[in-house]
Amino acid sequence: MWVEIHLFQGRMYVTGTWAFSGGVRVEDGVTARRLGELVAEQLHRPAEDGAWQGFCETVAGVTVRQFRPEKRVRAFTTGGAWQVDAKPQDPEAPAHPVADGDPAALGSAVLRELAALDPRWPVVRRVLVTTMATGELYVMSSAGGHTAGPDTLLDTVRRALAEADDAVLGAPAGIDGRLLHGGAEVIVDELSDGTVRLTGHGIANSRPTPYETRTGLDGVLELIHSLPAQHLPPGTPTGAGFGFKCMWLAVRGRGTAEVAAAIGRSGGRPVGWDEGVGGAYKRRVFVSPPTAGWVFVVGALLPFDGLAVAGLSERLGAEVQFFGTHRVSEYHEWALARGGRLVRRLRCDGSSGAFEQQGAPTPVEVELGVADDAHISEMTVMRVAAAWSLDPNTLPLVESSPEPGLLFSGS
Repeated sequence: MWVEIHLFQGRMYVTGTWAFSGGVRVEDGVTARRLGELVAEQLHRPAEDGAWQGFCETVAGVTVRQFRPEKRVRAFTTGGAWQVDAKPQDPEAPAHPVADGDPAALGSAVLRELAALDPRWPVVRRVLVTTMATGELYVMSSAGGHTAGPDTLLDTVRRALAEADDAVLGAPAGIDGRLLHGGAEVIVDELSDGTVRLTGHGIANSRPTPYETRTGLDGVLELIHSLPAQHLPPGTPTGAGFGFKCMWLAVRGRGTAEVAAAIGRSGGRPVGWDEGVGGAYKRRVFVSPPTAGWVFVVGALLPFDGLAVAGLSERLGAEVQFFGTHRVSEYHEWALARGGRLVRRLRCDGSSGAFEQQGAPTPVEVELGVADDAHISEMTVMRVAAAWSLDPNTLPLVESSPEPGLLFSGS
């Protein structure tokens, strides 16, 4: 346990651990000794249910979501001695021991730590502006969304900011989310110091571009139109994204029913991409419609592994790829088979320490430096998939067959 000291909207507060206990407001012009006493008292104050909400609403006068201090430091005891650091705000901050147990020394150490920190002006309200496949702009706040044209964008953003009661955005309401796929977007943040920060990025080659940051609400239209977008025409059938915490096969040049039969599945229910991918993450198996020359077999617990691709490639007479990744267990695997022969396979499992590979590394693996598991993550799997076939996270930007896929039970 530790005590936190906050500067929020020009006032100082002393609380217990963030979100778990209550706190008090520190009087203006507090002495170092009095501050040290308040910190020591807070360390021994018992935690109570609802104490954090009560502190935010009654003492700080804001909702829990709105309590976002400009500065945070903490004080804690080790072996009976006090130390002070800025780890709540800076994870790399070193701890500074307090010379003795005198409250004035503790208070002075806290004040020094606060003075050394640069303010981190938190978000009070947030609005998202994104381009749409229709050519319009979509402005979304936590309370809802609006479409806007260039001439009305600034007024629409101002109205959306007034509606936003916190920094949490809701899902788009009353709009086809596919119209937003491939859009450039700008996050408009109203900060607690009264300024406005614009953070934007576009989409190029199916990948987000680096973020650009500017200040001032008037620049939102210029920024959104300077960013690249990659919309498909409205109504274009596309895939749905997947890839993290799951497994999938990519089969070149074959049909949905043919692939389903080859993996021993029958009696599947016809579904679209969104329902199919959703089912795949619920212990079912989804065989996709043909998309950019590939059929995907997706499942969070797919009864398959990289060693099985050679047999499947032989049965189908086609190139078959396998990918699997799960960040919690640090499991990552990919495999490639052509003409019934295993060309390349790599598997690493952080939970067991296993690291296996067969065949020569492909060019993308050489580029990524996957000589051992220390250089492999879920993003490595996506990079390999992008080079071999398609990164499945980009499928919302890829035209797909209008035919349905097939969803099967996971057993």
